Amino acid sequence: MNNTAATIRRAFLAVLAISILSFGLLLLGSKRFNTPKRFDLIQLDSGWTISRGNNTWELESINKSNIGIVNNGDTLVLSNNLPDIDLLQPTLYFRSVLSDVKVYVEDELVYSFGDEYVALDHMLPKMENFVPLPHDYHGKEVTVQITAHEDRAFSGLYPLYFGNYNDIKNELVQSNRFPLVVGIYLCHLGFMLLILAPFLAFSKNHDFSIFFSAITSLMIGVYVLCYNDVFWYISDNPYFYTFIEYFALFTIPAAILGFVLTAGQAPFLKLGILLFQLSIGFVMITTLLHVSNRMHICNFVSMFHVFSVAEGVFVIFSLVKFAREEAKKNNDLRGKTSSTIILIAGLIIFTLCALVDIIKFNVMKFSNMGEVHAQINFTTLGALVFIMSLLLDYFYHCIEYISESTVKVELEGLAYTDTLTNLSNRARCEQYLVDLTGDFTVISLDLDYLKYTNDNYGHDQGDRLLSGFSEILSGCFTDATLIGRMGGDEFIVVLPFVDEERIMRDIRCLTDQLAYRNSQENKLRFSASWGYASSNDKELGGNHSAQNVYLLADKRMYIMKNQHHKESLGRLYDDLLNKVLGEGGNDEDQA
Repeated sequence: MNNTAATIRRAFLAVLAISILSFGLLLLGSKRFNTPKRFDLIQLDSGWTISRGNNTWELESINKSNIGIVNNGDTLVLSNNLPDIDLLQPTLYFRSVLSDVKVYVEDELVYSFGDEYVALDHMLPKMENFVPLPHDYHGKEVTVQITAHEDRAFSGLYPLYFGNYNDIKNELVQSNRFPLVVGIYLCHLGFMLLILAPFLAFSKNHDFSIFFSAITSLMIGVYVLCYNDVFWYISDNPYFYTFIEYFALFTIPAAILGFVLTAGQAPFLKLGILLFQLSIGFVMITTLLHVSNRMHICNFVSMFHVFSVAEGVFVIFSLVKFAREEAKKNNDLRGKTSSTIILIAGLIIFTLCALVDIIKFNVMKFSNMGEVHAQINFTTLGALVFIMSLLLDYFYHCIEYISESTVKVELEGLAYTDTLTNLSNRARCEQYLVDLTGDFTVISLDLDYLKYTNDNYGHDQGDRLLSGFSEILSGCFTDATLIGRMGGDEFIVVLPFVDEERIMRDIRCLTDQLAYRNSQENKLRFSASWGYASSNDKELGGNHSAQNVYLLADKRMYIMKNQHHKESLGRLYDDLLNKVLGEGGNDEDQA
């Protein structure tokens, strides 16, 4: 019943946390915070004349241009008349990919992009083209020339908008608000997990999966931001964030495979390791080729899609098989099994969503629709589901870790605690001495009169003597790292320093407390013998181990114990003599 209640409570807290997170993301990504436009934003969809090579035709709609795939060296020329509308900061906006751009108004060049990249033979980046128009633009002919510089550069035409510069920029930001929020969230989570990764990776559990989950979250977040051109608003280096988009995209499968392998969720381990090595090699080779300017990274997208589909099938099949095996296990770790299955389900959903977007992209690219209309909404949503399932999994594991730690502490308390005195028992003391290093002082103590008390007053009074002495030790040696009972009447105290003055202060406290207890007792006599030694004691010679320090302290304790024994015998002899003399005097008086 308690396990059921705990499971329900964990599930409720997890659902509550995910619900709050989802609500926050949806709220920030909604249109609630949109800024109203000052002017009308016009999409120039119709009235275009397009030329490609020797072919020229009229476009009914930009969205239905059906231009096919544009390859390296192909030039598209689009012509139309600008609206006869008065605007402040009149701007023509459109997007270009892997192409240089020139814009003319009545045959006068007003905008150019890409010449510097062509001169250096660099990859032409994606670009948000904001073309400032002259003040006398009204009704004039505008010509847009787009020249591709890569094979299979793009297919289809991006929409062209006419409006106020600020209105266009705000509209783009607002239309991408949800990807912006999700991307920033994933990047932030990735950085946090990356910071935690070294601590967990080199902990006792050696959990390297958090490193790959951090890379996965970070790369997905970066890709979402790059694909939706969010970096354009914070960076003036389109070449860099275009490269980062491809790099992040190529890294995601390797990160997911690494996570599956290190989390122990790959039944086919050798095949998984081989695919992981191929993925890492693919990322490294494509990056080196691009950086050395021998081959642009954009030329490997088709190859990447083939790899991704193969790896995606492998991941889904492996996770489904692993989930079925986990579900069949009949054990008491239902919470752990459930959280693992939730994580697997989230990863499967993300992989399926990514595969859908890959297939959709290729269908659109090689069909009349054109890839310019392709979105990664499924990937964004799938990434969000995966990261939430990942958080849920860590949430459960944190609870499980806390529970296991609590149980471990309780069990260690039972195993290493002396039940009578509540001090550490002999096993704990010996274990502690084995691991003890640095500067320390060991005090060996022996409780006097324990056997005498047991023989004359009973074992219950002997137990009172032991528990009372343990209370005195705990009260006097407050800075001790260990106070324990080695057995019978033998005790040990370990102080984490070598300081004669502090040691004597604690021992004076002990003698004062023993005297005070004796003043309050009629039967029991609190007395102890002790000896101490420090880790830098000269009598140790070359062996300064904690065990040798304890033996030296024990040896010095016995010197004091023998002295106490002689004093006890002397007092006993005097008591007997006085008793005999007293009885003899009484006989003489009676005579």
